[in-house]
Amino acid sequence: MEGLLDQADALLLTAGEDGPARPDFEIPEELTPYTTLRDVLEIRENPNKGKGLFATVPIPAGTILLLGKPLAWALDSEWESDDPLEDMDDDSESPPEPEESHVNELLVLEILQAIMDDPSLWIDKVSLLYPRDQEDIESSTPWISTDDDVMAQFDQMIKDLESVPALRGKSSEISKRIPLIIRYNVLSMETCPEMLSHPGPTGHMPLSGVGLYFLPSFFNHDSRPNASRYAVGDIMWFVANQDIPVGNEVCISYLEHDILCESTQRRNVMLTLDFKEDEDDVDDLGGPDMPVVDSEVQNELMAMNVFERLSSIEQLMKQATGEMGPEDEELDEDDMAAPGEKWFECDLQNLRILKAITLDGMGKNKLALAIWEQCVQFVETKLPPNDEAAVVVHVQAALCAWTMKEEETAHKHAARALQIHNVMFGGGVGRLRRRFQAEFCLNFRQANTTNGKSLRDILWPSQM
Repeated sequence: MEGLLDQADALLLTAGEDGPARPDFEIPEELTPYTTLRDVLEIRENPNKGKGLFATVPIPAGTILLLGKPLAWALDSEWESDDPLEDMDDDSESPPEPEESHVNELLVLEILQAIMDDPSLWIDKVSLLYPRDQEDIESSTPWISTDDDVMAQFDQMIKDLESVPALRGKSSEISKRIPLIIRYNVLSMETCPEMLSHPGPTGHMPLSGVGLYFLPSFFNHDSRPNASRYAVGDIMWFVANQDIPVGNEVCISYLEHDILCESTQRRNVMLTLDFKEDEDDVDDLGGPDMPVVDSEVQNELMAMNVFERLSSIEQLMKQATGEMGPEDEELDEDDMAAPGEKWFECDLQNLRILKAITLDGMGKNKLALAIWEQCVQFVETKLPPNDEAAVVVHVQAALCAWTMKEEETAHKHAARALQIHNVMFGGGVGRLRRRFQAEFCLNFRQANTTNGKSLRDILWPSQM
């Protein structure tokens, strides 16, 4: 993995004004066995979900299940609106973030071009993905591009398919199925998406995008996934996050993991697909259909002075729990819920993190540690086992505890962070130090050293 991380860092360092070059990494030779199902997984029919991947042997937690290289992919940064200002508010200073659906439309064009360049891609792989037959197509919402240029290119490329001998007569089927195949099988790609280090000029956000993978497309969704995934550039890892008995289906989540603790209704709304999860509905609590405390709200809060930020966070936390309605005029109230309507639990978690960061920065480490402990409780009880978000909050809890000289607590969190990281990412303490190097040096905490020695070297010494 270190070599791939080096390549990802190099792309960021050499990025021009238009962003980094598209990652197109080679899977290291020692990892190529994981690009096949081997004797660990097999494709079988699930009566409720169609084809899926099932364990053929008992699989221990931390096992690499599969590695994938995309058939086609597109970066978020590659989407360019006809009018980049059309969705901006009058007083906005930055262009809107790309919508995933728009990037998916670019991916439709990318896979069509790949199929024209290599027709076997359709015959041997893409045509095997869902939706597979006319009944599936008719039960799905038809696709129409929101961008006229994309639609024009799509129509022209479908016509051009007829000039490819191996694809002659297949253009009608391909035109109906390709957009739906993308809709149901696309996976987001994020390199090192830790909650605190991912954004910013030194983070890996410019490498984020979407991709269509072949064998990984057979992983079905479950709200209690027994496998997790992560990416470095365009290479995707799938890892067992818990022990999986032989014969059990291996599933991932199509949703962000911090959404999985929400009600069935909310999860189904956020899936934005035409199927609903196979479980009994529970009464919804009302409130917004999408998380409120997104990156834009978080950036607004972090731009405030610390006292104003703490006050706003407290107000938002009361709104998130349904105790009160919006009051702060500094924040956009359009998406705020009415009093009594609870927000998403991840909204509260994001607010806790911002509050802990703020208190740490003010030197109020005892209060900050109590909040970090709440964050730990959320990820350990609400998220799938061995989730990468747990590594993040354990790391910050360890650093905070050491700052206030609670050494035993600090080492406890440091050990737990390393334990979870080893399960999901491997590589021991060296890989943890590599992946979290930015987190160890975040400048919101007053001290990152003790007697001239970095907290990283104290809590995660290289010789562990």
